[in-house]
Amino acid sequence: MVKLGPEELGTDHANNPRGFAVMSNLMRFGDYDDQFLNDYGEKLVAYDKERNVKNMSPWINNWNNGDLNFYSKNDRGRDPMTGFLEALGHNPGAATDFFAQPEGAGAGVDKESELNENLKYLTKDRIWLSDAYIMGGDDKVIAGHDSLGHALEAATTGYVYDADPMTAKDPMIPGNRDMRTAETAGVMEQVVFLYGSEDGPKMLHEQSQLADSLGKMGAAYIDDIDYSMSGVGDRAKDDGLFPPKYQGRADFGEQGAINFLSVIGQNETSHGAVSAAQHLYTLSMLDAHPPTSEANMNKAHDALTTGGEVRGILDHSRVQQAEETYKNEAEEQNKSLGRSGDWVKLGAGAVVGGGIAAIPLPGSTAAALVVAPLAAETIGNAVNTFIGHEIDKGIDKAEEDPTEKAQVTSQQFYSQGIQQQADAYAIYIGADSDVKNDTNLRDWPQDIENSYFGTGSQQNDYRGRPAYKD
Repeated sequence: MVKLGPEELGTDHANNPRGFAVMSNLMRFGDYDDQFLNDYGEKLVAYDKERNVKNMSPWINNWNNGDLNFYSKNDRGRDPMTGFLEALGHNPGAATDFFAQPEGAGAGVDKESELNENLKYLTKDRIWLSDAYIMGGDDKVIAGHDSLGHALEAATTGYVYDADPMTAKDPMIPGNRDMRTAETAGVMEQVVFLYGSEDGPKMLHEQSQLADSLGKMGAAYIDDIDYSMSGVGDRAKDDGLFPPKYQGRADFGEQGAINFLSVIGQNETSHGAVSAAQHLYTLSMLDAHPPTSEANMNKAHDALTTGGEVRGILDHSRVQQAEETYKNEAEEQNKSLGRSGDWVKLGAGAVVGGGIAAIPLPGSTAAALVVAPLAAETIGNAVNTFIGHEIDKGIDKAEEDPTEKAQVTSQQFYSQGIQQQADAYAIYIGADSDVKNDTNLRDWPQDIENSYFGTGSQQNDYRGRPAYKD
């Protein structure tokens, strides 16, 4: 049996892998006792912190040739933190405990003293190195960052990060239940604070393997993000329009939500995941409030404008980053925006039911699923019509001329963004001729446009984080 003491886990022979590395690789997959994983992880982190010195890694170095992972050309398995984080990614309860908010932190997170020490160390202080194979590997890829993302996905969503929702063996079956709790929300509040901080753009750039996970986490909390964006500042939040779907919902604050959206919007992958979730969530809000009463229509109006704000921040951030990354390279800039404009295809194959949507990323495995909450517990025909209409149209356009779609100027990118908002509005009012003639609708088009081009984009410009600069 391998002992858990930090010194005992070392070896007498420098050429042999350490016990921590052996143990971590053994536990990459499978269901383990939460307490065992946390005890092991605390000892591993303590041992690692003492040796967190530049160019002196006890794990990844020229004399350690003990390859222990055979699943990836970019992960030899020498860094035990990577294997341990993979274990957390497959054990959500343990992951949530390992990254739990400190006791007494209170509601929300607005200072570093309210951060979990393990989370702070792994995201900000630890020196991460590539563990790729010399032959066939990519030394620019840091596998540990990807595994950290997996652990945080599990900790914030309550799901095994690579669970397959298409089988009955996992709890991520859409229609089963929302796995979020006050504890998972407590981890998400920390993630939003960290990556929405002043260092957020740099962190996302240097930890690019986390982009997909950050996008999936943002998607999983899109309802709480929208709630944080409602009201005036942090007052008069709209509980009626955005009721909590679980006890102890995440509290990001308006500025915290803006900061986080402005950072994850910079990356193509995270921008796409959250944009897709926001679009589906807005459509589900329209389904939950059909145009059968003035009260419902007022809620639909607010859902469209709040969604417009969020989308405006994301799109404005994406354009700014493309312009910064590809200075004086118009073709590359336009290609980047063209790739981001394809996010609408993320909805193809979405499984919807019971207030949850599971959205597979095109050409990917279950590990790339985006799971997002929807407004209505029971999905009616309207939202299926909305989602089906939007997805079919997006795919049809993409298939018209792939070469032409490969490049999109910032002007076209914004036009696509507002067109999505306009289409949702048109479908909502188009089902009933009496609704079209309602005089209360006369200001809606301008309100929706202002929320996207004005409020959302301007909030990103004046209150969000700036694009990352090398």
